[in-house]
Amino acid sequence: MLRPLNERERRGAALGALALVLAALYWLLVQSWFAGPLSDVDEQIQQLREQQQRYAGKLAQRPLLDKQLQQARQDPASSTSLLPGTDPSAVAADLMQRMADLIKAKGQEGAGCALTQRMPITPEQDQAQPYRQIKVSLTLECGIEPLMALLHTLEFHRPFLFIDNLSVRRGTSAPTTGGAGRLEVHLLVRGYLAKAAPAREAP
Repeated sequence: MLRPLNERERRGAALGALALVLAALYWLLVQSWFAGPLSDVDEQIQQLREQQQRYAGKLAQRPLLDKQLQQARQDPASSTSLLPGTDPSAVAADLMQRMADLIKAKGQEGAGCALTQRMPITPEQDQAQPYRQIKVSLTLECGIEPLMALLHTLEFHRPFLFIDNLSVRRGTSAPTTGGAGRLEVHLLVRGYLAKAAPAREAP
């Protein structure tokens, strides 16, 4: 049978209960309402400081990058990296003919290569970009050797052209035995031309 608490024990139990109540109140009123949100604010401030330092570093590099860009634009070799011309439709037609001539030149190698379909593509101009994209969609029937020669020429010759999509599959007319014959190839070729400078208003 438990004995009743004496005066000192009752006082100690009351103080312990009071301490628990105060701790609970501190957690609810201070930690939950102030300390927790303040900790989140401190973390956000630290993230903003890191972002500010990162952006400041990029801004510090801008004069050097602008100088390098200006030098690249003045370099005579840079002009040969772009497609000649200013009218997007005409440049797309020229690129399409350039690709047709290149495929014809490579068409005598190996199993040969022939252009079966071509279509120019002129994406919408992005005003934020210094150059405009010109694309040509090509469908070929091509042997492995002329196809490799064509891709090599596109990679290492000017103007710079890039392959956005390359799809290769065995042709339906390929022999069932022996070599692969001609492959059915789809190419999406991309080049760039400099955007025309905006026309100045007459005084």
